[in-house]
Amino acid sequence: MKAITIKQPWASLIVHGIKDIENRSWACPEKYIGHRVLIHASGKPVEMRNPNSVFTKTQWDSLPVEFQRKIICVEGIVNSAIIGSVEIIGCSINHPSKWAEKTDASKGYYENPIYNWVLANPILFPEPIPAKGKLSFWEYPNINSEDDICLCNLVVNERNQVVSYGEYDRCVYCGSKWSK
Repeated sequence: MKAITIKQPWASLIVHGIKDIENRSWACPEKYIGHRVLIHASGKPVEMRNPNSVFTKTQWDSLPVEFQRKIICVEGIVNSAIIGSVEIIGCSINHPSKWAEKTDASKGYYENPIYNWVLANPILFPEPIPAKGKLSFWEYPNINSEDDICLCNLVVNERNQVVSYGEYDRCVYCGSKWSK
């Protein structure tokens, strides 16, 4: 399954369903839109001397207090691990989300645009999976998802790996339908 490395605290905010945009200097390739990707928390977090240097006031005020505390105290923030997954459902410039960095229209949209990848349906894994990240998209070989059937090669307790969705179960790691 494809993975993408993101610095903390952004990676945690994404898999907890708080941050719905990933900002990049390059457009998300079409082949990944509509697909689930793994979220890898990089080994090196964002340098945060002061939350005001990283977050806008609107972003910071929208965070639950427990996340504000975790970010300030660097408490419970996992690095160098795959911590969840998310679907990439779109890519745009100047998305209205409070998490979207804006491209300055006065400089033209084609001169150093910031692409806002639109994210949905995040999954926080019950346990982080230690892994070394890479630039761009990269393949994590121990989680596979094809034909919407779970093909994970992870040795995980089934109680932690499977979530019931009424008529069927889903794997929390790859998001696919669970089959033994």
